[in-house]
Amino acid sequence: MRHSANNSGFTLTEPSPDRTLEAQPQTMAKPAFHFRTLLACSIIIVTLSGCTTTPDNSAQRDADELRNFAENAAAEGYHEAAGNAYKQLALIAPPESRADYQMQAVAMLLEGNYIAQAKRTLQSIPSEGLTPMQQLTLNLLAARAALAEADPAGALEFLQAPPSPLTTPEQRAEYHLLRAQAYSRAGNLIEAVREYIQREPYLTAPFDQPPSTAAIGVEENQLLIWQSLMMLSEAMLQQLRVAPPPDSLSGWLELALLAKSTQRLEAKSSAELSLSLAIWRERYPDLKVSENILAAIDAWQTEGFAYPKKIALLLPMSGHFAKAASVIRDGFLAAHFSSDLSPPPPSIRLYDTAEKGRSIAEQYQQAIDDGAAFIVGPLNKVNVDALLNGSDISTPTLTLNYSSDPALMADNLFQFGLSPEDEARQVAERAWLDGYNQALAIVPEGEWGTRILQAFNESWETLNGTVVEQQHYAPSKNDFSAPLRNLLNIDESEQRKKALQQLLGTPLKFEPRRRQDADFVFMVAFPRQARLIKPQLKFHYAGGLPVYATSHLYSGRQDREANRDLDQITFCDIPWVLKRERDENSLNLRIQKLWPEKNSQYTRFYAMGIDAYNLIPKIKHMATFRYERYNGETGSLSLDESNRIFRQLPWARFKRGIARPL
Repeated sequence: MRHSANNSGFTLTEPSPDRTLEAQPQTMAKPAFHFRTLLACSIIIVTLSGCTTTPDNSAQRDADELRNFAENAAAEGYHEAAGNAYKQLALIAPPESRADYQMQAVAMLLEGNYIAQAKRTLQSIPSEGLTPMQQLTLNLLAARAALAEADPAGALEFLQAPPSPLTTPEQRAEYHLLRAQAYSRAGNLIEAVREYIQREPYLTAPFDQPPSTAAIGVEENQLLIWQSLMMLSEAMLQQLRVAPPPDSLSGWLELALLAKSTQRLEAKSSAELSLSLAIWRERYPDLKVSENILAAIDAWQTEGFAYPKKIALLLPMSGHFAKAASVIRDGFLAAHFSSDLSPPPPSIRLYDTAEKGRSIAEQYQQAIDDGAAFIVGPLNKVNVDALLNGSDISTPTLTLNYSSDPALMADNLFQFGLSPEDEARQVAERAWLDGYNQALAIVPEGEWGTRILQAFNESWETLNGTVVEQQHYAPSKNDFSAPLRNLLNIDESEQRKKALQQLLGTPLKFEPRRRQDADFVFMVAFPRQARLIKPQLKFHYAGGLPVYATSHLYSGRQDREANRDLDQITFCDIPWVLKRERDENSLNLRIQKLWPEKNSQYTRFYAMGIDAYNLIPKIKHMATFRYERYNGETGSLSLDESNRIFRQLPWARFKRGIARPL
């Protein structure tokens, strides 16, 4: 979640493998709230909006009721109602308290992602006569609003002046956090790290205690530093390390360089790395780094990147999944033969799980009997379920799909796949970060679409967003007018016109009007359907609504003419597809030359095979240190508590028919 967007009306001084198709909607509901309380206090708000003065006793009573209402509404997720209550409190409050109530209103509206309302309230707050604490609070709110509108530069403008010494440690911690988030959103990771480092002295939660409800603790703050540094190359880390010890930033940069050297296959010996870490401690004795981070580096030194001698690859080489399986196999082997392994390299044996007469449990056991020390597969979800339900997972195993029940898990089994549900959740998060809270959703009919819609709805509800309407379409059709008209309430507009004509008994001039209570459209579609739905949205008066989509709408090929109708759609996809600048000897370009006929339709499965191979020596380390990430071809990969790989994906937007990374 995030709070944040820009303000220009005032001046501030500080601040699954199977990519097939289906859906059954569920209307999202707000948290339960006491209706009588809501009604009574709404009446008070309406009454107060017409007058600003009452007798003292009455005013105090009204203020107390409004304050209780605002607190209850905020606690139960009614942020807009809470914000409006605080605005009314500001109207009846004494002058010295008015700005505080207005700023509480802005905070509530930002929390609910009502950015436009928050900005209007911000603009109504005079900056003259504010205390240093109030001025900083105002700047922080404006910066949050700017971030909500994807304007990190605007956020940094509000946060140019450093906080006054008269402000609280909590305010100064938030000041540096917002600056770090703004720099990170702008792609300036090193400045983000600098802000996180400056933030740390103002955090009160030590390493061995959980953070407070209002702030990130020291431990989590350092993990943000570490994850940001791990996204930088070794060359960049070396280049940025300019200040001598005991400079904290240089200390973090040196530690990140040391960690990256341990992760390379050609890394130095364990003894040399231990010596390097001891030297680092001597150079930066006052830099207190989380023991989790240091333990992760120590673990790399002792465990290394060793591959097992024998690897079993369980794939269905015939039947429904055969084409995807063959591409995963090719990507897996391409990664194997292109890696710089010290001899002898591991041996890989392929087992055909589509072979008739043999269950997945029998083939899994056969691989173990043949000496496999690590097993990759199976690919079919049914086989993953069968393996978890009926086998003793004694050998480390990386499945290539997810079980149907998240509760199905085993300590030695890790699940990895191209989950469309992951993408739906990230669409929800991205739309929320971009400042929206009212969603329309259109997905294909069937079980596949149902799963994606459910994942989106659950994430959107967690963020306190609302799905105001959702519709399903038949993917085999070309005309999606019916579901789109229902989605946009065009039919209701036409029904009102007919009713009025009947009442008046005369023809009326009429222009249909779409619903006005939606911020954006969540669309799930493959290229053919997406190229039809987007223009039809425009035809039905919704051309101005932002559209967010999963990777399924993009074939992976830069086809300017075919994709012109997708312009302005924002979508997530894997680095293998979106990364445009590649070395001519990169594995991606070599695979395109080797298998051009497969590369367009199944390109993402090559990436999956490559990452499956590269995860083998890293997976146990990721299980021990859950915050660790592997930046692979299918995304930035991390392991959750259920041993499922989660993929964080980059974003792109179509412009003039070309998918351009954001």
